[in-house]
Amino acid sequence: GAAVMATEQGTKAVEAGVKQSREAGESIRILTESITEAAQAATQIAASSQQQLVGMDQVALAMENIKQASTQNVASTRQAETAAQNLHEIGRRFELLIGRPPRSNENP
Repeated sequence: GAAVMATEQGTKAVEAGVKQSREAGESIRILTESITEAAQAATQIAASSQQQLVGMDQVALAMENIKQASTQNVASTRQAETAAQNLHEIGRRFELLIGRPPRSNENP
């Protein structure tokens, strides 16, 4: 009887050890999947961050282009204003040359 009992206890201990090994293996497999998913998520986050940086660079470039266009627009407006003043002065001088009195800036 003692040998049979010892064998049964040994068998139960081995079965418990096998069960624990399977559970540990399953836990390791689940942990590996979780780590893999976390690594993939980190890679996606890094790619998204890179795309966001590229987008911000494009926004900054667009803003610089808008600034340059605005500066050019102001310069063009000033040139047009100067040209209008010059034309007005030429018109005034022409009227003086032909003997007409200069017009006032008011409309009749």
